[in-house]
Amino acid sequence: MLHIELQNIRYRNENILSDIHIAIQKSGLYGFFGKNGAGKTTFFKALCDTIKRKGSVLYHGEELSPSDIAFVPTEPFVYEYLTTAEFYDFYSYSIIGKKSKGDTIFEIEKNKLLKECSTGTRKKAYMNAVLQFDNYKLYIFDEPFNGLDIESNYLILEKIIALSKDNIVFISSHIIEVIEPYLDEKFIISNGSITHFDKNVALKSYFEKL
Repeated sequence: MLHIELQNIRYRNENILSDIHIAIQKSGLYGFFGKNGAGKTTFFKALCDTIKRKGSVLYHGEELSPSDIAFVPTEPFVYEYLTTAEFYDFYSYSIIGKKSKGDTIFEIEKNKLLKECSTGTRKKAYMNAVLQFDNYKLYIFDEPFNGLDIESNYLILEKIIALSKDNIVFISSHIIEVIEPYLDEKFIISNGSITHFDKNVALKSYFEKL
């Protein structure tokens, strides 16, 4: 289904990850964990082809393009001088080539400039923009709960769980106890490599030993 073969993933002329081999055979929620600076974000960006990489990311044998991937970074970039509604349209036409569907998860004031919004509201606007459409082949959430209030965290968690029923969803988070019960598989990023982690072993016990 999804086969990832990547070598020599570099960031700022430094080799961060090497010899990545991951095969995902079914829909589900797949967690990627590691210390700060281990390379989680770098790995996700490499999947989206926004940083240099060698190798391939194949979905049913065909190379994924950036438009096939719904990527929500830790700190999303938004155009501050657009309103929320304008940003939805901009994202839709530039990334997907379709008209915006508007709010998808969070209700946000449409005519307010994004530069006047809080960091959390900007992140919610970005998530709304990305998740307007359901034709992605891979969903990636990099620390999706950072900067959001409790109610919003529950909403996005419900959305992520729902998406994972019929899609491949990758997620990273430091809030391990919240997402671990819903994970189908776990991966550890450490020392420049990504290794499969025993689903039946608690992540907390692993990190406490480090």
